Amino acid sequence: MRAMLFGLAMLAPTIALAEPIETQKIITALTGDWNGDGAVDLVMIVETAPSDPMDMHFFLRDREHNFLRPAGIVRDQITGEWNGYDRPGYEASDTEPELTALPNGTIKLYLPAMPVGSKRTNQTLTLAYRDGVFIVAGFAYDYHDYLEDNVASDCDYNVLTGKGKSSRMREDGTTAHATVSVEGKIIRFAEWNTSTGFSACGE
Repeated sequence: MRAMLFGLAMLAPTIALAEPIETQKIITALTGDWNGDGAVDLVMIVETAPSDPMDMHFFLRDREHNFLRPAGIVRDQITGEWNGYDRPGYEASDTEPELTALPNGTIKLYLPAMPVGSKRTNQTLTLAYRDGVFIVAGFAYDYHDYLEDNVASDCDYNVLTGKGKSSRMREDGTTAHATVSVEGKIIRFAEWNTSTGFSACGE
């Protein structure tokens, strides 16, 4: 009997289990076709603890059985501050990340600056699904000091090719433009380091 049960277990399809998610902790969600198979996939950003980085949950649709299967959880990459359901006295969110599905199947992840101090840096990552993992295909930022005149800069570059452009305001109010040209890299989203992007942009 044990041999029979073992054999049946070996024949059963492997099922990837996702972590339980409290629905009230879902900050935002987005559907699109991340792997290009024509089926609708899903990504969600989920709150963890107040002031802690949020988690990003990826799901890919199994076309044969028509269900969403977990495709990974990325932690410690999503900054923001959400005044959650379990924090009485708060009525609005401070800073929430935003998701946008792009026509080519990539995901635009916008991380607005925290509303602290005068120096604010907004970041945008472009995420793509390649060879079974989600990678960072693009990085962009815009920086402003709201208490200083003409203190601002921005950059937008393709991580895969290493090519892009940047600009910086001069003291006289004019803008200096530069070309970004570094070594192209394939970096898993889970292993992304923000300093990689700023370094490529010359910061």
